[in-house]
Amino acid sequence: EGEPHYGASRVLECKRLRAPAEIARLLGVRTGGSVVQVRRVLFFSGEATVLDEIWLLGANFKGLTAEKLTEWKGPMYALFEAEFGTRMIRATERLKAIAADPETSRALAVGEGDPVLLVERLSFTYEDRPVELRRGYCATAHHHYYNELN
Repeated sequence: EGEPHYGASRVLECKRLRAPAEIARLLGVRTGGSVVQVRRVLFFSGEATVLDEIWLLGANFKGLTAEKLTEWKGPMYALFEAEFGTRMIRATERLKAIAADPETSRALAVGEGDPVLLVERLSFTYEDRPVELRRGYCATAHHHYYNELN
């Protein structure tokens, strides 16, 4: 209990699409601008614990694929820096308890309507430009959300 465990991740999809209005607003691009959406599940102690929905600026992440994400063994931000020259400098986070929708309940094996923790993180690169919006839907029955702030 309380020991950090670094989980395995399974990439569900990685696709380039036009930014929906709310995502465009948060990332500071026009609606319909190019974004990359990544969906993955993080496992801790073998349990599906986090469903991640990640939105990235399309211009910064040309050529990002599910294969690249799956083959990369280190932290995702290290890949972003090494392969795409995009370094995350700071981030803001907002947390909220929500009811699991059907997709989240399937991915995390929780009941539909069960409480999950939504962690919304906006990450910025140099010149305070937002480049990533990450929404983590966390099943917290057996795991805490833990963040060390520097």
